[in-house]
Amino acid sequence: MSIVGRDIQLTQLHDLLTARDCGAGQIALVSGPTGVGKTALLHEFTQRAAQSGSLVLRAACSPMERSNAWGVVHQLLWQTGRFKGASQHASETLAAIGRSLAAVTRAPESELDKSMDEFCAAVMEMADEQPLVIAVDDLHEADPESLGCLGHLARRMVASRVLAVFTDRPGALPTYSAARAEFARQPGFHQLRVPPLTTDDIRLLLSDRLGVPVDEADAGEFHAASGGSPLLAQALIEDTRNALNGTEAASSRPVAGEMFDSAVADCAHRVSAPAADLARHLAVLGPDALTVLLDRNSTSPPTRLFQELTQAGLLAGPGLRHPRMRTVLCGEVSAEERARLHGRAAVLLHDNGAHPATVAEHIVVAGGIAESWAPPLLREAAADALAHDDFPKAMRLFDLAHAICPDGPLRASILFQRTLSAWQVDPAKAMRRLPELKEALEAGHLTAASGAMSLIKNLVWHGYVGEASDVLRLVEGQLADDPGEQGTEEVGALQQWLSVLCPPFHRRMFGDVSLDVADEIAPAAIAAQPRLHAATALSVVLRGGEPEPAVVRAAHVLEMSSLTPTLETIPLALMTLYYADRTEQVDAWCTTLLEAARERSIPTWDALLSSLRAANLIRLGRLLEAEKHSELALSRMSSQGWGLSIGMPLASSVFALTAMGRYDEARARLSRPVPEAVFETLFGQHYLYARGRFHLATGRLQAALGDFLACGKALDSWGLGDTTLIPWRTGVAEARLRLGEPDQAVTYLGEELARHKGCPRVHGNALRLLASTMEPRRRLRALQEAVDELQDSGSDLLLAHALGDLGRVYHLLGQSNRARVIVRRAYRMAKKCHAEPLAQNLLPDAERAADGRACTAGHEASEQAHDVLSEAELRVAALAAEGHTNREIARRLFITVSTVEQHMTRVLRKLNLSRRDELPQGLDSMGGSAVPAVSGARG
Repeated sequence: MSIVGRDIQLTQLHDLLTARDCGAGQIALVSGPTGVGKTALLHEFTQRAAQSGSLVLRAACSPMERSNAWGVVHQLLWQTGRFKGASQHASETLAAIGRSLAAVTRAPESELDKSMDEFCAAVMEMADEQPLVIAVDDLHEADPESLGCLGHLARRMVASRVLAVFTDRPGALPTYSAARAEFARQPGFHQLRVPPLTTDDIRLLLSDRLGVPVDEADAGEFHAASGGSPLLAQALIEDTRNALNGTEAASSRPVAGEMFDSAVADCAHRVSAPAADLARHLAVLGPDALTVLLDRNSTSPPTRLFQELTQAGLLAGPGLRHPRMRTVLCGEVSAEERARLHGRAAVLLHDNGAHPATVAEHIVVAGGIAESWAPPLLREAAADALAHDDFPKAMRLFDLAHAICPDGPLRASILFQRTLSAWQVDPAKAMRRLPELKEALEAGHLTAASGAMSLIKNLVWHGYVGEASDVLRLVEGQLADDPGEQGTEEVGALQQWLSVLCPPFHRRMFGDVSLDVADEIAPAAIAAQPRLHAATALSVVLRGGEPEPAVVRAAHVLEMSSLTPTLETIPLALMTLYYADRTEQVDAWCTTLLEAARERSIPTWDALLSSLRAANLIRLGRLLEAEKHSELALSRMSSQGWGLSIGMPLASSVFALTAMGRYDEARARLSRPVPEAVFETLFGQHYLYARGRFHLATGRLQAALGDFLACGKALDSWGLGDTTLIPWRTGVAEARLRLGEPDQAVTYLGEELARHKGCPRVHGNALRLLASTMEPRRRLRALQEAVDELQDSGSDLLLAHALGDLGRVYHLLGQSNRARVIVRRAYRMAKKCHAEPLAQNLLPDAERAADGRACTAGHEASEQAHDVLSEAELRVAALAAEGHTNREIARRLFITVSTVEQHMTRVLRKLNLSRRDELPQGLDSMGGSAVPAVSGARG
């Protein structure tokens, strides 16, 4: 098809042909931006003019031939003999004139004028013989001699059959402006504007090239990507056509490819040099390019350059129109030039008060700049990146700031901030910078307040107690010379948490210092020193102090804390709640904080919080969830990153896997190397206890006993033997019982019961084991008490053990129906905990099969009960079906025994049952929990 969108211009040119044929010479100047299709329009018109009988003389100008004297005229003369209708005489005359013009290039001006007069006369003579069209493309690039000759002709063709059609670009070279003005003064001068293509024009092009109808929306996308530039639009259409490869698509969306890239490069080379510079600067620098361009005192007004690039289809607003344009234009700028541009942009933007993050981006691409303000600015930008959870960017900024900063306190401060921030992402990598930090401390560039204490804690984290002690001596020397509140607080917090989490380390670093942890702490003090008070609260709980005030303090710390690079504050507060048996609060806080850590993609926080939640889930008996959180914790951080605290997630994983009967997986976890120093920490004692449980489950009774005793010995020596954090005495007693040493077992269980009357979880489980040494009737009473305590503890796993033992006692005492109900309840609870070994031990194979066959009938009966019983009756029936007595039901539902009896009478009547042991199982799952929900505080 012919060119689209140019009907108006072609009609105007045809009208000028008609006027020329009447003997009135005409000049048409076709103007438009780069790539708008002026050349195509000129070609289309000259083709039509030649077909209508005109003799057409053509020439095309180029900046590379601008120094070629008479180059354009020679092109015109060279073509005269190639057109039918040009007489022999005219051709020979013009050829002779061409030779004459070449000869007089450096001749006197009078001879030059004579030769140009002869040229004009020959052209007029040719026009008398045949209507003439002179077509010159990109006239603004013509050599000065040819421009002068064409101007000479323009003044003499007023009454001739000559139409001169020139194309040019607005805002061209100043040398062309004088010639252009000469043309504009002539009576037959006309200027034609060529605008960009419209959306309808592009739709016609698309339909022609793709061979399918194209709707306005698709055409609009092509128009938006090309700015209406025929050069860019046609390239984009061809790329799209090649991408479709003959297939029919539901919509014709633009696909930019190699042809589009080439068209962009062509467009950039066709615009003016200042505009091309601006386009490349925009590609390299983005919107900040204008700052650099203005600083270079460009002679071209920036608004004019933006207009030129916009008309050429390269810009849309202040930026490049299409993402690929940046790639193409950046490719035309060398790496050295890009670095120089970015460095210059950084300086100018900083001087103009730009945001540090904006300036920092240019400094990074420049590879650093030699400005004294650059390192602190990069540090500020890194802090801003951390605030937006962009850790990779923050690390790059810290690294560059450290690299370009001269030695001194600022360099050390930057390195400390970088290391502390890296700890949240990859503690193992952060550890690699510790030698540099130690050197900075020794040089006096770090203080207790500016990072030395974090260095000490990180060294302790990885078991480098000797090195930590050396650093502590330096810090203590600094504080002796210049005591500061923050440094003193940091040392106090370190003492507190070391004294309970790593007592041997505390003794080596601080000596046998007795810490006062009983002081009451006001909320204002907690807000001022959260880390110190989180450590103090944990110390209170672990050393047997009054737990409630410590729990309140820990909750206050959590409420005012966030996921910052200071990692210990939140874990210390959560451990306070955990060791105080506030399982519901721990679970709620871990859930909330884990959501924040995952939303912000902070792997170290994810790992620490997952580990704490796994330990808490163990206490709740949610074994499968505990193992998943343990596995996640171990996968989110390397062994080196975990340091000595790896004992905690490994302990939870081993305990859960063992209780679920997945012994091979637990054995694999135990084969994972751990640092020897782990066993000098509280985390190591959790690991020993979990390993002891594994040995106990797999029949290695002496090994289990050894682990439990080692754990107890460490805790006793640290002054933590009276706490409930690890029930090692119960573990020793269980091993002794299985070794046939009941008397020794009773001794340990007696100690456990005497020490932990206020902890239902530990006391109830110890009572359960002690009951196994009693005769059946005493055992029954002990187990009933143990069940009551464990029901209040929230530990479903321990409760399942106690219920199983209670069911067996009822069986021994001849109460088979009651025994069966209770054992089935224990079985369901064990299955719910995924404690497969316990579940298998509770019911023989035949009874399990019978229980499975009865499942469907039981479910139908449960549905019937749900239909006919009231909500209150359903709650009572559910607990009765689980084997609870009327008194137990009354206590759990906060009603009288008489009310329970009345409800039970109605339940049996409505369900047509004669005894309560005929009640269907699963009633608690039909209408919600049988026990009213009590929402736990979240601290």
